Amino acid sequence: MKLAILTPGFMPVPAIKGGAVEQLTENIIIGNELTHKYDIDLYTIDNVELDKIDYKYTNLIKIKPNKNNGFVKYLYFGVKAKMTMYSNNPFNYINYAMVKAFKENYYDAVLVENNMDIYNLLLSKLNKEKIYFHLHNNVDCDDPAKTAIKTKKVINTADRIIVVSNFLKKRLEKLGAKNVRVVPNGIVLEQFPQLDRERKKQLLKKYNLNKEDTVYTFIGRICDDKGIDKLILAMQKFKGQKNIKCLIVGNNFFGTQSEDKYIQYLQDISKGLEDQLIFTGYINNKKLYEIYGISNVVVIPSQWEEVFGVVALEAMAMKLPVISSKSGALPEVLSDSCAFFVSRGKDFVPDLEKKMQKFIDNLQLQHKMGMSGFERVHKYPNTSLEYFNLIYKALNN
Repeated sequence: MKLAILTPGFMPVPAIKGGAVEQLTENIIIGNELTHKYDIDLYTIDNVELDKIDYKYTNLIKIKPNKNNGFVKYLYFGVKAKMTMYSNNPFNYINYAMVKAFKENYYDAVLVENNMDIYNLLLSKLNKEKIYFHLHNNVDCDDPAKTAIKTKKVINTADRIIVVSNFLKKRLEKLGAKNVRVVPNGIVLEQFPQLDRERKKQLLKKYNLNKEDTVYTFIGRICDDKGIDKLILAMQKFKGQKNIKCLIVGNNFFGTQSEDKYIQYLQDISKGLEDQLIFTGYINNKKLYEIYGISNVVVIPSQWEEVFGVVALEAMAMKLPVISSKSGALPEVLSDSCAFFVSRGKDFVPDLEKKMQKFIDNLQLQHKMGMSGFERVHKYPNTSLEYFNLIYKALNN
């Protein structure tokens, strides 16, 4: 069978620049390499590092970013975008270029990963292909990329919608969706080994940490939805306690003006914590286990409805307890035995402080909750093949 996969168009696939959706899509490719259920054309934004990657059963169709295509082409796609009610960004060249490159009357099935604008633009080019949409974010909220209008268009036209959690399935069903299948996110467990003693010693030195420190860690994109400011404000409670540290891992990939303002805000509220906060910047997915290996507790302070939370799986895989906001599917993914939950609202920061306090110098509690999480992580796909098999079933049964 011939399958087209259209990626979201923000970062390349394979996930050489990170990204949760991109990593999961890469797992589909790898699983297919082991089973050869499909011949895949994968549409992705281009990157020079993709030239080094070659698959047997997947052909990468690379869409070059609009850096050297000139004003005329930019204007053409902008005007074309203005003519459709479904466009999120009127000058999103990648969306249009990807759909323009799509091979008509060629595939048995088409899987669109999480981009409703690409999906809606693609519909006019489809004939007999089965069309599937894989949804990774919340819908009918304040996200202009996942409005009720766009979502209902997907509901009314897709052969099936694949979602990552029961929370998200219920959201779609409220909008009238009937053909929804849940495929939980997964990780490749072998990519999260425990650190050996010598490597841990090197990393502690690199980040100016001591083995006696209690280290709280945030991993994700630096934006207000993720609640990093709440974590920093909670850290102010422990200002001057040199054995309490916080690693903040990630960057503001999109570099929007609002994100830049948010980073300035984070810098302002970090004053006095210079010796306790460590901003690492972006770290490759394949190296994240090293950060987890020098952490004591993972904090997920999201201030929006997280529809899954892959970081929660990664923390459980590394036998770490979690402090999580009580939002979206996070209580579904985690459990009370491996995580403390904090309700969103005006008391979030003081409640977060109290949960953080429980773990300080309490190795027994850290170990107990971490081991509970490690048992729980095996409920989810733990290899690329397991994840691919679930996606295959969702597309064919």
